Amino acid sequence: MSEALTLARFAELAQAYGGEIARWPAEVQDAARRMADQPEARALLAEEADLDARLDLWTVAAPSPQLRQAVAASWQAPLGKRVRLWWSALGLGAALAGAGAGLAFASLSGVALPSGSLTPSSSFEATAFGDFSPGEG
Repeated sequence: MSEALTLARFAELAQAYGGEIARWPAEVQDAARRMADQPEARALLAEEADLDARLDLWTVAAPSPQLRQAVAASWQAPLGKRVRLWWSALGLGAALAGAGAGLAFASLSGVALPSGSLTPSSSFEATAFGDFSPGEG
């Protein structure tokens, strides 16, 4: 069950979605229609409907052919450079990642263990902390 719709929330919804309740979220439309009988709510809807009508009249002229050509030209020339730069950065990143992995592997494989701390074991219970074979105490 939805919460009761307050006049303040009604005003927020009207400002966000306009003066036509059908454009509001479905879960509040029934309560909004009931509230629209109140004079304050009707005034809010009328104000927002007026703004909606003015916004509907506003248009933007289509860009001129010269502007379209200038924009297209500005993107076509440097596009090749951007793609080459992107691939170069990707290659450099892959090379650095490979070098880092190689250094990490080399350092791990060359680690000298202190004498007697870990002894090789063929037991399945062997861990980095020692051999936990049954029978050891």
